[in-house]
Amino acid sequence: MTSKLVAFIIGAGSNVGDSVAQILLKQNYKVALGSRNPKRDNVPEGLYPFSIDVTKPESIKPAFDKVTADVGPPNIVIFNAATFERSNLEDPLSLPFSGFSRDHAVTASFYLAAQEALSSFRSPVHKDSVKAFIVTGNLLAFIPAAASEATRFGLGLQKRSEAYLTELFHNVYGKEGIRFHYAHLVSSEGGIPPYADFLKSGPAHAKAYARLINAEAPKSWDYRFTKDGEKYAPKQ
Repeated sequence: MTSKLVAFIIGAGSNVGDSVAQILLKQNYKVALGSRNPKRDNVPEGLYPFSIDVTKPESIKPAFDKVTADVGPPNIVIFNAATFERSNLEDPLSLPFSGFSRDHAVTASFYLAAQEALSSFRSPVHKDSVKAFIVTGNLLAFIPAAASEATRFGLGLQKRSEAYLTELFHNVYGKEGIRFHYAHLVSSEGGIPPYADFLKSGPAHAKAYARLINAEAPKSWDYRFTKDGEKYAPKQ
């Protein structure tokens, strides 16, 4: 019998996206891989490449429509996309509005992706399926807007908006059994992890996301994990 389980990974790159796709394949999911320039040659069975560009919000609905038509309505959506234009450390307002708008477009795409995901989650096909929307986050959503972070304020803006909306959606749609999670890698002390750890964090993200998806009861909307994929536990 063909599985009705479908995951749509938006921002399906070689680190987090690839690792999450592989773990979901093992759990009998058909996995739609969304990226700006999807590879269509020699694609392994169970993986389906689709075009999507989070800097162009108008691409979101057509991508969901095509995934639904070609693979099925997704019951799992992973929003693993982010982009930002570096600004001047001493003068963040020197960033051209075109760069600011491009960064802000990702937030609009996040909202539209959540909107489309909700429609898919409510499909009769997934009446008894787990339904989860997981965004790959980071600590920029929670730390003060320090001057040292001025070069990447566009990313911070994205993550703060995504965290706020994820908490809101988690609280509103949880009563329908729909899970919204802002999941992010932290250091063993709970801070921003070394960038080198993030570059090889695909397996950790996959392990954490699988735990969120397969948990009998929904976990917290703000889910923090360490480089071994285990839930972060503050030291007493």
